[in-house]
Amino acid sequence: MHFRFAAASAALIAAAISSPRAAGPTDWPQFRGHESAGMADQFALPATWSTTSNVAWVTTIPGRGWSSPIVWGDRAYVTSAVNAGAFKEPSTGIFGNDYAAELQRQGLSNDEIMKRVTARDIELTGEAEDVRFMLYAVDVKTGKIAWEREAHRGKPFGGRHRKNTYASETAATDGERIYASFGANVGLFCYAMDGRLLWKREWAPQPVYLDFGTAASPVVHRGRVYIQRDSEGDSFLTALDAKTGAVIWSTTRNTLEGRTKSGWATPFIWETPGRTEIVTIGKSMVVSYDLEGHELWRLKGMTQATPTPITGGGLLYVGSGAQTDAARPMYAIRPGASGDISLAAGATSSQHVAWFQAKLSAYIPSPLFYRGRLYVVNDNGIMQVVDAADGKEIYRARVGGVGNTFSSSPFASNGRVYIISEDGDTFVFDAGTDTYVERAKNSLGEMSLATPAPVGNGLLVRTQTKLYRVQARTAPE
Repeated sequence: MHFRFAAASAALIAAAISSPRAAGPTDWPQFRGHESAGMADQFALPATWSTTSNVAWVTTIPGRGWSSPIVWGDRAYVTSAVNAGAFKEPSTGIFGNDYAAELQRQGLSNDEIMKRVTARDIELTGEAEDVRFMLYAVDVKTGKIAWEREAHRGKPFGGRHRKNTYASETAATDGERIYASFGANVGLFCYAMDGRLLWKREWAPQPVYLDFGTAASPVVHRGRVYIQRDSEGDSFLTALDAKTGAVIWSTTRNTLEGRTKSGWATPFIWETPGRTEIVTIGKSMVVSYDLEGHELWRLKGMTQATPTPITGGGLLYVGSGAQTDAARPMYAIRPGASGDISLAAGATSSQHVAWFQAKLSAYIPSPLFYRGRLYVVNDNGIMQVVDAADGKEIYRARVGGVGNTFSSSPFASNGRVYIISEDGDTFVFDAGTDTYVERAKNSLGEMSLATPAPVGNGLLVRTQTKLYRVQARTAPE
């Protein structure tokens, strides 16, 4: 008995020494931080900066990647795709159907229209040479690249939209391992914190709608990594063992019927007092699963899937957008739903749906819940601020004025909301007011689609070629 007690005590001590620490308040372990919420009240963030003012350091990141930086301890991690040749240049702005309509007015055939639109907007596989899919670890104090790893090299399967990259998925970490995804068409690669490759998981590549490329990021939760892949072919949600990469379960999404097959939304872990579930947007619907991959509920009526769900005030907010202003549904869901909870025609609420707005969600940026309000910034810069409890509009405004477009998602800190435009201008405005009160416009002069990550008393801001650490001058580290 005494020996067993001593052995058990030694085992507990060893486990405590070897176990990684839990995420701290200043870690930013995945897309939009803890619970993907985009809330950073624990940070003393700067309000103003430029390329030469309030900049601690700036580091060139090789290649192209719109993945957002994540932070754990004294390291930040970003992914990138490095082409042996030249990528098709990205471009800011709204890529709607105007160009196709103009070509149609010229009397061109559908085949010729598709050919010209593809030539302008899509980089096909044959246009890319061998691509190196990279993970970089950056020292947050100095900006120096601590290490870099090539996860995969080869010609990409399928193309990409010129505004997308082959490294748009944001990595995730649990403090023991880093999970770098380049879409299920390339694979998920797991590294130790010192850069050692621990395991990788690859799937058979599948076509994506109009060769737009991939974007859904991995999510880590309690020893598992969740990957969602919605494509024109095989689609699934899968749970992998975070330590070994072994498949714990995989649920097919091929049988989900909707107007759209491909999707780009990151799954969301929704924890409530009653249960924990995995919420997915795609296939023109929302489907929630339990932690063993069994469907809990579904909600029809979504459009193209890009924004990540969020939660706040006891509700779940799910939305999706499209190129047309009329197709931007947003739903507020109560906990405990089951079965098909789709609204009846003309209804705006039900037992499980607290409220519904037909024209609220953004096309690309994810919504922000902050201090009882929902902030939604559409790609064209029009922001709608609503009461999160009932969906009633408080005000709307065009962030930064006319001419700004957005793909990055907003985040909040200490009573202010931050969002970076595609031109690399971060707008800072007051939260909690009944009108738009802009405090600063901070320009870095280079295209940006990545969402910044707070670190210490500053922000990591990723542009097309650089990673900046901007910070307040006098705030403590």
